[in-house]
Amino acid sequence: MVKKLTEKYNDSCVKLFEFIKMLYEGDVEFKKVIEHFSDGKYDGTSNTHVTLNKYLNAMKISGIKVKKSNGRYRMLSALSRLDLTAEDLKSLEILNEAYSYMTSSKKKEIFESFLRAIDVRLDENARALVQTSAAAIPYFPTEMLEQLKQCEAFCNDNRKLEIVYKNIDGSEINLICSPVEPVYQKRKICMKVLGNNGSRIYEIPVEDIITIKQLPVSSSGQSVPFTVVYKIKNRLAKSYKIRDWERLDKIEADGSRIIVNKNEDFNKLLSRLMRYGRECQIISPKFLKDEMADLIGKTLNNYK
Repeated sequence: MVKKLTEKYNDSCVKLFEFIKMLYEGDVEFKKVIEHFSDGKYDGTSNTHVTLNKYLNAMKISGIKVKKSNGRYRMLSALSRLDLTAEDLKSLEILNEAYSYMTSSKKKEIFESFLRAIDVRLDENARALVQTSAAAIPYFPTEMLEQLKQCEAFCNDNRKLEIVYKNIDGSEINLICSPVEPVYQKRKICMKVLGNNGSRIYEIPVEDIITIKQLPVSSSGQSVPFTVVYKIKNRLAKSYKIRDWERLDKIEADGSRIIVNKNEDFNKLLSRLMRYGRECQIISPKFLKDEMADLIGKTLNNYK
């Protein structure tokens, strides 16, 4: 008899923890909850509802608040709670704002899961601050939203573009290209595009674009992977962190490392490599070596 009771209690605990896990993952439909607690054998009687209420009461006693709304159960407070200050919640508000402007559905799903995990763990004080909007601050200005919509429209139309923009050295560049997607760089919206031959990727800050015109030519949207090879030496070789779009090709006898970089925006790459000074050397392609030399020359001219 004791053994049967123990097994029954164990089964109940498992069911309860499984239900909590379901709530952590998001709102749960009433039908799914009923099926869970009846082992899929719900026959419409009130016995299952009584059992469900017992589980909900057990959670309430443990400090886990659950609310049913529009046929779905939602966790309002979790076992582990975060005591966040108003300053902490300002950062959370920035993340919420950033999430609302994300375009990638996969990234958005991951981001939503992260925000949800934080939300269910807020303690009563933090939740009160959120509800009174004490932590709310604006982040993306209206003009950035308009820029984003315009970039998305160009990408959806799938037509080639003629863009005139200001380069990092102040010169004007006229570029025929294919739109890819809008991207974010340090609170800036950039237009990611492919050069006319499909082998070079550009990420152009919208604020640097002087004119942009759609051409009556469809965009293929296909890119040829383009790589840049460079060497890093001395201290940099020991501390350098490989980016997601890079790989280590080999380590030379003197400890120098040969890095292969694939499809990074050339302007961004050159600006980054410039910071490494003598500890970095572009090996290929030749035209990019020439661009780096030209950029270094223009920089030195500022000090003459």
